[in-house]
Amino acid sequence: MIYVTSDIHGNIERYRSLMSKIYLKPDDTLYILGDVIDRHPGGIELLLEIMDAKNTKMLLGNHEYMMRNALRPPANASGYDHVENVKIWHHNGGEVTHDAFINAPLDTKDRIIQYLENLPINIDLEVNGHKFKLVHATSVTRYPYCYDRYFYNNKTEFAVWQRWYRGDSKPRNYTMIFGHTPTNHFQNNNPMEIFHGGRIIGIDCGSGFPAKDKRGPRLACLRLDDMAEFYSEIL
Repeated sequence: MIYVTSDIHGNIERYRSLMSKIYLKPDDTLYILGDVIDRHPGGIELLLEIMDAKNTKMLLGNHEYMMRNALRPPANASGYDHVENVKIWHHNGGEVTHDAFINAPLDTKDRIIQYLENLPINIDLEVNGHKFKLVHATSVTRYPYCYDRYFYNNKTEFAVWQRWYRGDSKPRNYTMIFGHTPTNHFQNNNPMEIFHGGRIIGIDCGSGFPAKDKRGPRLACLRLDDMAEFYSEIL
């Protein structure tokens, strides 16, 4: 079986709740569309678990992209670019992840950095004759890497940051499954649910945000073999 989830954002409780409902077997595969880290404190622990799981594959999210940029050596002697990258990461909820990373053993830090550097930005799959493109924010098939009048520095930045909007064109030959943009941007379900928009499926159900009165955000997962949906408890 093929499962897809996204945007855990360090929320170990929701991740454990979701996994208890999936019963992932050794011959199953779980794809995580990025943003494992930040906002909640379990990001580094989750990253290490995912790295060691043979049946789990991960895409680069914008939060891992920010982490990767912040942890790279300063771009110039003044360190200005490095400082700015750290500030951007912290501003987007990365401070809790950075603190955990700093306290990790040196060999663990090296493993994490190497893993982040090699994460893909899109993955193509075919399940039961249906073609899927897994992305964090959008597909890199769109070129040039710009939206309206905003130009991105490279295709990676475009793929992890550029949101899909209702007025955007939909793919013709595959279904795009994305995270990054919470599904309450497209529908008003409470608690939040996976968004189905034809050949567009959004699965970020707001795990990075706190629940209010047992309503609202949760972690979602889609099984591609039969399109069954799974959700964490609202914790």
